[in-house]
Amino acid sequence: MSNIKIEHAADDKKIGMTVGDVFAFAQNALNHNIDPRTPVKVTTGFRMQIQKLEAGGSR
Repeated sequence: MSNIKIEHAADDKKIGMTVGDVFAFAQNALNHNIDPRTPVKVTTGFRMQIQKLEAGGSR
């Protein structure tokens, strides 16, 4: 597993992430050569809006 950790948080946690935010996260991860099979940790809000995405790093 890569030692690089990619994180992306929503600008507004109440609203959550947009499709563009999720796309930017995926592009950033791939640009840093994180294996596409790497699990993604998702932090959600009460209404299941995506507040934060994380991938990579050592566990």
